[in-house]
Amino acid sequence: MEAQYQVTKCDYVTEQIKDKIISGVYKSGDQLPPEGALCELFGVSRITVREALKKLNMMGMVDIKQGRGTFVKSVDLGLFMKPIYRLIDFEEIDVEAIYEARKYIEGGAAHLAADNRTDKELSVLESVLQNLKRSIAEDDFMQIMRFDKEFHEQVAKSAHNPILLACLQSVEEINDACLKRFSKYHIMLENCYAEHFAIFDAIAKQDAERAEEAMVAHTLSSKRVLLK
Repeated sequence: MEAQYQVTKCDYVTEQIKDKIISGVYKSGDQLPPEGALCELFGVSRITVREALKKLNMMGMVDIKQGRGTFVKSVDLGLFMKPIYRLIDFEEIDVEAIYEARKYIEGGAAHLAADNRTDKELSVLESVLQNLKRSIAEDDFMQIMRFDKEFHEQVAKSAHNPILLACLQSVEEINDACLKRFSKYHIMLENCYAEHFAIFDAIAKQDAERAEEAMVAHTLSSKRVLLK
């Protein structure tokens, strides 16, 4: 039965359980059937089932609780983006490609954030911005990177579009992987705070066009620094 799928038994079981989670057969919080039942369902050994559950755990789809069983976690839309990594030839990717994608994804997110953000979301964004400002003043690179990433994610969350958020998170991962390989991960952006403040100010004033322009300007500025 499994040979027709031209994948390993473990991959087959992983995909079958994943499909059941995505389709809602196994819902968030549900306990998966015990190992014996899964072995019988898929016609595989306990070793195969355990390997499949470990893979699902690493993917963030299930939570294995020792002595209690395996439970379904809430499905993050970002999981659906993971397959694009297999389609990407990282030898062919460059800074231009990354920042071209960021320009459209993040520019659109900023535009929607200005239209859709709540007062609470604006308050969170302001708090992240202040943390970024403090980190810059203290010249704390790791904290700068942390709050820079949080700022961009909060903008995307304020857009109220989960697909855009998932795209942003995926591009962030690709960006980090590629920039580390290019040995450009530790480059500090010029005018870092001023550019982020311009984005925040436009979102605060619900000026969607200016928010998008400020985000695109920030993206292009980042690219120029990295290409120096």
